[in-house]
Amino acid sequence: MEIDPSDSWQIVFYIVEKDHLPVFEAILEPFVDGISMDEDAGDDGRRVVGYCSVQPDSSELESRLLVGALAAGVTAPKINIESVASVDWVAQYQARTPPVTIGRFFIFPDHYTGELPTDRMPIALNAGLAFGTGEHQTTEGCLRILEGLVAGGHQVRNAIDVGCGSAILAIGVSKLWPDTEILACDNDPSAIRTASENVRKNFCTSMVNVFESDFYSAPEINATSPFDLVIANILAGPLIGAAADTAKQVSLTGRVILSGILNDQAGDVIAAHEAAGLTVLDRLEIDEWTTLVLKIR
Repeated sequence: MEIDPSDSWQIVFYIVEKDHLPVFEAILEPFVDGISMDEDAGDDGRRVVGYCSVQPDSSELESRLLVGALAAGVTAPKINIESVASVDWVAQYQARTPPVTIGRFFIFPDHYTGELPTDRMPIALNAGLAFGTGEHQTTEGCLRILEGLVAGGHQVRNAIDVGCGSAILAIGVSKLWPDTEILACDNDPSAIRTASENVRKNFCTSMVNVFESDFYSAPEINATSPFDLVIANILAGPLIGAAADTAKQVSLTGRVILSGILNDQAGDVIAAHEAAGLTVLDRLEIDEWTTLVLKIR
């Protein structure tokens, strides 16, 4: 990564609630090349840094932050735009994106040069601006549920990862069920680019088909459904809105994994999906986040 030091910048701000990060990721997308967040909160909250190869327009950035935050019902943070040497830019980003081990998975970023553990399934991952690095509790919850399904003998002929982000979950499915046909879709073009790159890095292009879709609208989905496995790690509101459509996508013996749900939102998500004909089989809570497993009632 070669960037002229005079053209390297970072946008720094603090957020109190971790679940607000996706809101600000979407707002910052036109300005930044990468984004990271401190997992531990300080007195001001969790520090978020957007890394930029060119100086962002502060007026435009502040305007977008204000409008986007208001639309999402959150408070717009105070931002600082700082010049930084390219070597610092890279070092800071690498320091904030270390490898992550979750169960049988070893998830590592592009800059990792260490040895890969022989007792883990490696996933090479460049998150870019796409949600899903393995560090978040929602991603961890989904990966642990997937391992549980394998241990329980669940068979998967075909699967779909809706709102795939970085495609980490689709790639995880390809490693746990090597003979499965997997669809990975997102409504964000930047996520599709990142997901496609990650699928290539993990040598699973023959198994994982990445494409743009707003939930289940793409023709590729209708041509393949119903699915033995449906994964949607998004947010509670969109999951509730799509509950009826999700129920139509799962086979009679299939499973649905839902995440991106705060613990106090889980009741509403469950109610919406039960009304659509699904029933909860399992529930995993990691900190303040819930992951659900459901099937056709």
